[in-house]
Amino acid sequence: TKAGYDIALTRAVADAVRAPVIASGGVGTLDHMVEGIRDGHAGAVLAASIFHFGTYSIAEAKAHMARAGLPMRLDSPGDRL
Repeated sequence: TKAGYDIALTRAVADAVRAPVIASGGVGTLDHMVEGIRDGHAGAVLAASIFHFGTYSIAEAKAHMARAGLPMRLDSPGDRL
């Protein structure tokens, strides 16, 4: 949908279980990924179409999340902008 994750549902599940939750589906902007972790309480986020269609690179996404104050490993192959 590119309208973002279902934050309310993601948060409800993440707050109800002990296992890490991965938010998936609907990412259209890099802010959606930040919101999945910050507002949805997800342990990780998943995105596909923004990478497949070249809207953003993985390095751009990781850098954006790091700038938002989220812990992010930036030393992996392919992380260079």
